[in-house]
Amino acid sequence: MSRPAAALFASLVTALAVAGAGCSGAPPRARSSPARREAAAPAVAALRDGRFADSDRAAASVLAGDPDNSVAAAVRAVARYREIMERLWRDLSAVGAKFDHADGNFDDSTFRAALVRAEAALADVDRDLARAAADPDFSLELCIACWKQDWNGNGRVDEGDQLLFQVEMDADGHDIPEGDPRRSPTFRFDTGDAHWARAMVAFQRAGMNLVAAFRWHEADKLAASLFGSQPQIIRFPLEDAARVRRARDLILAGLDHADRSRMAYLAESDDEREWLPSPRQKNHPLPLTVDARLYDTWDAVIDDVRRLVRGQEGLDMAEIVRLGAPGLRIRPGYLDIGRMLSAPRDIVIDLPALEKLDRDSAAGLEAALRSFFGAYYVDRMKPSPLIGRLARMRGEIDRGEDSFGRKLRYLLWLN
Repeated sequence: MSRPAAALFASLVTALAVAGAGCSGAPPRARSSPARREAAAPAVAALRDGRFADSDRAAASVLAGDPDNSVAAAVRAVARYREIMERLWRDLSAVGAKFDHADGNFDDSTFRAALVRAEAALADVDRDLARAAADPDFSLELCIACWKQDWNGNGRVDEGDQLLFQVEMDADGHDIPEGDPRRSPTFRFDTGDAHWARAMVAFQRAGMNLVAAFRWHEADKLAASLFGSQPQIIRFPLEDAARVRRARDLILAGLDHADRSRMAYLAESDDEREWLPSPRQKNHPLPLTVDARLYDTWDAVIDDVRRLVRGQEGLDMAEIVRLGAPGLRIRPGYLDIGRMLSAPRDIVIDLPALEKLDRDSAAGLEAALRSFFGAYYVDRMKPSPLIGRLARMRGEIDRGEDSFGRKLRYLLWLN
């Protein structure tokens, strides 16, 4: 598996090896028991050893007789997630290689087919993983950095593979010495982490649906225009509007899952090798120090994004421009994200027109934005507080070592 593919895999596995369906209904709440844990033990052992195919088979055997075994369901989902994402990376890499080295034509049909196949398979995985999220007693202990796998796909387990999942810095930003056991911690994933991972899976599926909704056969023209050829009008036709609306539903489902994870973390009374701690928890192997103020911001950001997706508020483009280029002042205008997702249209990039604009001036930048976003750029709309919230974060220092970039990484991690 290549390093980018491993990163995708890590984002699920390290979350907890547990996630749930983006929009599917949750199964009945079946609680774990010693007998169920014992039945799932061979599957867990195989997963801890990095024997993913063996863990898949062992978990499937348990689930055939006990579909509500949350630990076995989580193990099977992790193994199959790895297989899905590894195949997706191989497929996309093949498309990219052909684009780079063959005739320069972009293989749109193979590209979109790979995304559609992966998204459908993840929906099946989600249904399996939802059982873990529905179990209030769910827990699974895993040492991710202990896996000895050829993550970068070069045919051997090298230093890069061994370091990929290790924790290399402590909470103070100091390097952890090689050989220190803190580099390879064992996490105890639980129900709060299950909700967190459900959000992540829903967002991944939303992204796949969004990309697969369009035809990208003119990617070669865009590449040529960007690298010296005569600028052209590039069109990426909308192929499947239902996929865009499906992405909208998945984003909203992901936000609901993120909300549940936040509330579950705040309700936790334990403090044991946490993947993502609450403000009260101190026992967490990763250098992720949080406080009540960050959790409040997390809550607010979820609501901000939810209103954006529903079309109740829009992004204030003048505010965004001021955040990135304080010297420029454009007239009020709002990006309607809700309309983008509920009424999608072809993506048209008029490069010749954009080339003529002076984007270093306020008028030129505004014209470029209106040209690119078209009907989604509106003059009147209730502004979202999201941009102002991020701007305030940039100017705040909750702790002396916290930078805006670090806080923003935390929020992305949380969501």
